[in-house]
Amino acid sequence: MNALEFNAKIEQGVIRLPKRFGEYDNTYVRIIILTNEVEPTMQKKSQLRAALQRLQENDLFPAISNPVDWQRKQRDEWE
Repeated sequence: MNALEFNAKIEQGVIRLPKRFGEYDNTYVRIIILTNEVEPTMQKKSQLRAALQRLQENDLFPAISNPVDWQRKQRDEWE
């Protein structure tokens, strides 16, 4: 017995076998489905939160002492 591992999306009840496992095409297999415990939307939220945390740690705009005044000046340039 061989064990293969890959991630796939079930689309309309179909799981597509990656090309690298082509030798197993048209064979009988036993399927065990393990789903991710974290929903994709929660995973995206945590990734976004981590990215924002990294941005905050980098202190990208140290020369801006008053962000509200800086924004007003930026908007004044548009008019």
